[in-house]
Amino acid sequence: MPSREAINDPCRPRAAPAEYVGQWVAWNKEQTEIVAHGAEMAEVHKAAIAAGHQDAILQKVRRSGPFIGAI
Repeated sequence: MPSREAINDPCRPRAAPAEYVGQWVAWNKEQTEIVAHGAEMAEVHKAAIAAGHQDAILQKVRRSGPFIGAI
């Protein structure tokens, strides 16, 4: 489980919508908008640059699952 500092880190991308599970997404610098998405990181990066976002933040969207374990 990430630490509270990691969760509140302003440089860490926020959670992407569930519709992007399994894909790469590129957020704009302010992390307010997904500017590109797709299956391959390199293609998403190229698409973000083509859309004018050279400083996009890339994120692989993973499926969230139930926590199994002990504290």
